[in-house]
Amino acid sequence: MFLEKIVEMKREEIRRRKSRSRQKEMEAAIPSLLPPRRFTKTVSGHSPIAVIAEIKRASPSLGMIHDRVDIAQLAGEYEKGGASAVSVLTEPHFFKGDLSHLHLVKKEVSLPVLQKDFILDPFQIYESRVSGADAVLFIAAILDREQLHDFLDLSRSLYLDPLVEIHNEEDLEKISGLNLSLIGINNRDLRTFEVDLRTTLRLKKKIPSTSGVISESGIKNSEDVRLLKAAGVNGVLVGEILMRSSDPASKIKELLGG
Repeated sequence: MFLEKIVEMKREEIRRRKSRSRQKEMEAAIPSLLPPRRFTKTVSGHSPIAVIAEIKRASPSLGMIHDRVDIAQLAGEYEKGGASAVSVLTEPHFFKGDLSHLHLVKKEVSLPVLQKDFILDPFQIYESRVSGADAVLFIAAILDREQLHDFLDLSRSLYLDPLVEIHNEEDLEKISGLNLSLIGINNRDLRTFEVDLRTTLRLKKKIPSTSGVISESGIKNSEDVRLLKAAGVNGVLVGEILMRSSDPASKIKELLGG
């Protein structure tokens, strides 16, 4: 299974990079950093629906999508097109991302920046903060409830907005009662990589109205966006079609019905 392989490699990557001295350096640096931009407020408050535009150079299911992309320039195009936020894949092995991409994007745009990776250790949350992220993704499928609770507390203490991602009813049960302002529903099954927008439509009905919802994966056109908007979804996270587009700004406007 790809998910297990990704998690295994991520654990090894963390073991290589993590150190007590680096941890202390990051903790010492954080108080002098600028406050993060408000991801949840920006996305939840965008009417009629928010687009979180993703920078994703590759993926396990698609292989290389765009190997020579100018990260900063692309982020600028996303902002020009009307995106509410930018999502940056930082996983290096399968998605060809890097933590340095967060700073590149942050310097180019005024939008909040979401880091997407496979977060398994508190060390990575400190890295996210010092690398320029404004929000961080937590995948319920690879974390137990206690880890989720602890990671949420830590991210909030560092003023990072958490976005917890679920894929099915089991994940939904795991996050019950965690008081989440924003929940991501990934339409892609992380084990089979099959995509079905009905995943969002099904799970959205079971999420308390106090939590905003972001639909992730498989959004291809304005018809998909209208369907999700009609279901009460607050935003969509879109990557592949923007990465493949020769004019991503216009593609975002098209998705928004402009």
